[in-house]
Amino acid sequence: MTAGSPSRTLRAFLAIPLPETIKSGLIRIQKELAAELPNVRWVKPDGMHLTLKFFGDIPEESLEKIGAVMLSVKLLTDPFPAAVSGIGAFPSAGKPRVIWAGFHAGSPLTTLQAALEEGFSRIGIPREDRPFTPHLTLGRCRSPHSGAAEILDKYRAADCGTLQVERLILYESRLLPAGALHRPLRTLELG
Repeated sequence: MTAGSPSRTLRAFLAIPLPETIKSGLIRIQKELAAELPNVRWVKPDGMHLTLKFFGDIPEESLEKIGAVMLSVKLLTDPFPAAVSGIGAFPSAGKPRVIWAGFHAGSPLTTLQAALEEGFSRIGIPREDRPFTPHLTLGRCRSPHSGAAEILDKYRAADCGTLQVERLILYESRLLPAGALHRPLRTLELG
């Protein structure tokens, strides 16, 4: 790259990958919900992950700084379990746009994400406007469904397994006609 030329950007996010055991439980719930909730675009298994930070389009040079923040948090965080429990929707079960699986309150996930957010803010990456709500996106609704609240209420306490949080992965997300392709750029083991 020559001096003065624009730097390359890429679309990126930081996430915790899911083991196949969690994915298979979520797929079972998706299939059950699909029978009752039409017009939902369900997330494919390879697109399931727990997003800790969505960066959007960032300069390629930022990857080194992001990697350094990940490394600093790694040294402070040992692997930990996080129970995946309950199905809900944003903005509400009555008017869902996103259907998700949640995590028990008070999870160390919140502490991990806050430490990352603090580190990213120190390198010039803006903080999120909304508070962090750890969740796994299962589907996106294409149109309203009048009985969604009653349907989702049946899954309010669904046990989806326990995720052992051991790794962080920085992904590049390429938007393609068939959907997003997530390519790992950096992987970091906790502890």
